[in-house]
Amino acid sequence: MNILHRTAQLTGMRAVQLHGLGALASRLYVYLSGFLALFLMAAYVSPSDFGEYSIYQSVLEVALVVATLGSSLLFARNAATVPPGVRRGDVLRTLAIGLPLAALLSAAVLRIQHLPVLGAPFVLVMAALTVFSLMSLRLSYSRGLGLAGLLNLEGGIRSTILVIGVAAFAAWGAELRATQLLLINLLAFLLVGAACMHSRWAAGPPAGRPALGLASQGSATVYSLLMFLLRKSDLLVVAFFMPLGYVGAFKIAFLLAEAPSQFVQAFLYTKTRPMLGTDAAHADGSELRLAKHSFLLGCALFAALAVVIAAAAPLLKVGREALEIFLCMAPYFLLRTYTVHHEMLLALKASMASLGWWALAEVLLRLLSYGAVVAVFPGKPHYVFFIAAVSDLLLYEVRMRALLGFFPLARLVRGSFQRPS
Repeated sequence: MNILHRTAQLTGMRAVQLHGLGALASRLYVYLSGFLALFLMAAYVSPSDFGEYSIYQSVLEVALVVATLGSSLLFARNAATVPPGVRRGDVLRTLAIGLPLAALLSAAVLRIQHLPVLGAPFVLVMAALTVFSLMSLRLSYSRGLGLAGLLNLEGGIRSTILVIGVAAFAAWGAELRATQLLLINLLAFLLVGAACMHSRWAAGPPAGRPALGLASQGSATVYSLLMFLLRKSDLLVVAFFMPLGYVGAFKIAFLLAEAPSQFVQAFLYTKTRPMLGTDAAHADGSELRLAKHSFLLGCALFAALAVVIAAAAPLLKVGREALEIFLCMAPYFLLRTYTVHHEMLLALKASMASLGWWALAEVLLRLLSYGAVVAVFPGKPHYVFFIAAVSDLLLYEVRMRALLGFFPLARLVRGSFQRPS
C-alpha cells in the first residue's frame, strides 16, 4: 500500500473521530445545562408556574414549525446544491407567511389550555418565536453546508443563560413566576440569535429571489407538523387532562429519556453532507453497524441517566413521579437510539409525500394508543410509551422494507448484512 495514501486515510479517520467527539461533547453540554436549568426551576418555582412555563415552551416549539413553514429540512437539503437552492428571499417570504399563522395557532392552543392570550406572556412568546424562526432557518442552511457546531450548541447556550437568570432571582429572593422565566428565555434567544448572524458561526443563503416552491414548503409544513405531533406534542396532550404538577414531572422525565437519541442525532448532524450523497436504496452494512453502535451508546447513557434521576428525585417537588415516568419511557427512547440514523437518512433523501404518509400513520397509532391507555389507566398517560415502543418498532421495520428493501432489525438479529435477493 502507498504509505502516503495510508497516512491520508489515518489522518482523515482521526479527523472524523474528533469531529464526532466534538458533536457528542456539545450535546453533553446542552443536556447538562438543560438538566441544571430544569432542576433549578423545579426546586425554586412552584409546580403550577413550572407547568405553565412548560406549556408556553411547548407552544413555542409547535409554533416554530408553522413560522418556518416546516422549511428547516428543505433549507438543509438545498443548501449544498449548485447554484444554491435556497436564497435570502426564501427566508423573508417564509417568515412573512409563517409568523402570522404561528401567532394564530399559538393563541388557539393557549386558549384551549385556559392560559391568557392577551398579556405579557403571549408577547414574550411571540418575540422569542420571531428570533427563534430566523435562527432556525440560518442554522438549517448551515447544516446543509456541513456546519453543525452552533446548531448543536445553541440549546446549551440558552439553558446556561436560563440557569444564570434563575440563580440570580433565587439569590435575590425575588419571586420567580412564569412571566419572569419567559423574559429570561427571550434574552437567551436574542443572544444566540446575534451569534447566528456572525458569518464564522453560521451561514446565510445568498441574496436573490425565492427559489423554493410554495407547494414544497406546504408539504414540508404538513410533514413537520406531523413529526412534531409524534415527537414533541406529548406534553401538550397530557396537559389537556392532567394537573400542572404532573406536567412538570412529565417534562423532566421526557427530556431525560430523550437525551440518548439526541446525542446520536447531534453526531449525525455532522454527517448531513455525506448523507445527502448517499443512495438510500443501497444502504450497506456499515450504516447498520453505525445504528447498532448508536444503540449501545444509548444503553450506556440510559444507565447513567437513571442514576442521575434516582439521586435527584428526593430533592425535587415532583421527583418521585418524574422517576416513574422516566422508567416507563425508557423502552421507547432506547429504540429511538437505533432508528434515528435511518430516519434522518430518509428525511434527507425520500420524497416529502412519502415522508408525510408514514408520519401520518405513526401519529394515528400514537393517538389511538393514548385513547386506549387513558381508558384503562386514566391517571397514568405515560404508559402509552410501552405501546409506542412496540408499534413504532413494527412501523419502522415495515417502512424500511417498503423504501429500502430489507428489515433492518431482522437482518441484525440474523447477523447477516447481505441484501436479500
